[in-house]
Amino acid sequence: MVNIDVIPVNIRGQLGYDVRVNSEQATVQDYIDALDNFIEHSGCYRSRNEIADSCYGCNLCCQERIPVTLVDALKICGNDIKRCFKDVLYVYVEGRVVDITMGLDDEGRCIFLDKEKGICSNYLNRPLVCHTFVCCPSTRTAKELREEVVNAGEDELVRSWFNIKGANGRLVIHEGVSPKPDARDYPVTPFSGSEDYRQVRLKNICSPGLWKRLYKASKNFGA
Repeated sequence: MVNIDVIPVNIRGQLGYDVRVNSEQATVQDYIDALDNFIEHSGCYRSRNEIADSCYGCNLCCQERIPVTLVDALKICGNDIKRCFKDVLYVYVEGRVVDITMGLDDEGRCIFLDKEKGICSNYLNRPLVCHTFVCCPSTRTAKELREEVVNAGEDELVRSWFNIKGANGRLVIHEGVSPKPDARDYPVTPFSGSEDYRQVRLKNICSPGLWKRLYKASKNFGA
């Protein structure tokens, strides 16, 4: 039995997916692996580009906001997290809100997008939000799971950002609107101390209601 199943479901007449968790030990990496398997074998409906039969060369999602988790940043830049904040990521601060995303080129596209081929030049180390994006419908439970995992990982990256100073001794901020960031707004997350998605358990991330739906659905399915 695998720790997580991503299963095909019919959503308003289109092929979509739902998620079931089979073990309390299931990790974020298990979730990624299950989605990878679904993407490879499902032949899922391309809801954003109906004439395409493959994601290859379609870069619509590369032109949107791409949040980054702490584990993403470590995978992209290794131990040089300071360089990551300076040269790879984009830090926007408005008041007390800190938003850290992938850096964009002059045309508003991810800096890792290969413009000629329309594909990611850093595919194996692409951010979690990219890795878990499936261009087809999904259930409310599947949407909430992805959102809670990505948000927790991003908050942990923001926590680490408070410890990074630029050459001027100040926090790295690429764009600020009356910036007044406060570390107290970003408490410890289940990603704390983790360098790999295998170290982060989904049960520790999910809200109680979401976890109950994910895990209960699995038990009912096997009954």
